[in-house]
Amino acid sequence: MLNNLIFIVLPYAALALVLIVTPYRWYTNRLTWSAYSTQFLERKTLYWGINPWHYGIILILLAHLAGIIAPGVMKRLLGHMDALIFLESVGLGLGFLALFGSIILLLRRVNSPMLKRVTFAGDWILLFLLIAQTATGIYISLFMRWGSQWYLHTVVPYFYSLLTFKPQLEYMADFPLIFKLHAAGAFLLVALLPFTKLVHLLYQPITFLKDPPILYRWLSRSRERVG
Repeated sequence: MLNNLIFIVLPYAALALVLIVTPYRWYTNRLTWSAYSTQFLERKTLYWGINPWHYGIILILLAHLAGIIAPGVMKRLLGHMDALIFLESVGLGLGFLALFGSIILLLRRVNSPMLKRVTFAGDWILLFLLIAQTATGIYISLFMRWGSQWYLHTVVPYFYSLLTFKPQLEYMADFPLIFKLHAAGAFLLVALLPFTKLVHLLYQPITFLKDPPILYRWLSRSRERVG
């Protein structure tokens, strides 16, 4: 029952939400498509949170994506023990970097009264889910060694079975609970994408890069009195 929920119901429900809700939000409330900036409310802690988070998580996601797009190339690369150890070590380090950044971003919201006023339920859920997802990924990397290799022989064929609408649970059924929670977290993040600021991931690579930077100007008290 748990396997059916995590590996059949959740992925297809997440896909349906992305395909239906995302275009609906685009056409009905496009102003909320890009993540609003809180840098002008607090910037020092943001620097130490946002940079480690993005540098860590983007490379980790690209590594996951590489296994799906080019499994043959990755199998040949990871067939060399030195390369496997190196990439596993780098991946673990990136995981800790992303976890550090996500915790800083959460503490930033908790400790700033101004940020609390613009932090909604979806933001809290998203932050806690990202921290949990990163933490479970680190646990898997530490205690289920050589994940980048067995990932190619289990998760990748399971993913392809989802695309053909013939999910093969035998690839995932025997994994320990921590891995199943990690998989469930990934599907939940995809499901939340069209409802939260994560939706800007679909916007930035296409249009956001062409937008000019936003310039904030503060009006000093002295200039205000002169005016």
